[in-house]
Amino acid sequence: MKKLLLLTGICFSLAATAQHDAASLRTQAKNYMQAGDYGNATLVLNKAIQQSPNDVDLQNDLVFNYYLAGNYAKAMETGKRLVSVSMADVRSYQLLGMTYRAIEELKEAERLYKNGIEKFPASGVLYNEYGEFLWQKKKLEEAAGQWQKGIAADPNYSG
Repeated sequence: MKKLLLLTGICFSLAATAQHDAASLRTQAKNYMQAGDYGNATLVLNKAIQQSPNDVDLQNDLVFNYYLAGNYAKAMETGKRLVSVSMADVRSYQLLGMTYRAIEELKEAERLYKNGIEKFPASGVLYNEYGEFLWQKKKLEEAAGQWQKGIAADPNYSG
């Protein structure tokens, strides 16, 4: 019985250490990103993702890092993979949408925003992003409509 308790304690300790390591790696990666060192941020984020493969925040940070580095192909690849699984969140859709807009994949961006709003109908962020997208396409009334829907859905979102 003592061995079982000891083994259980060790397992919990290892799990907590792995989470702590992933969290500290994420902080380190963010520092690299802020310094413009996207290569090292990529290495650190990939290491953190190996430790916590289901951490959506780490995945989103990697997409954002690729976006900031101008590596839109990798941002798109990683973002598509992320939104295709159930763990994707609002930020996942936002980051992939930004990437599509950066490379002028307007049909894909519009489809993504619509899918994201369908999945997260209370997201002021996605209504705002979609509104900005429509504004960019000179669809001013449609953009205003999306912004109004966003205000109604999420009045606390200041964007």
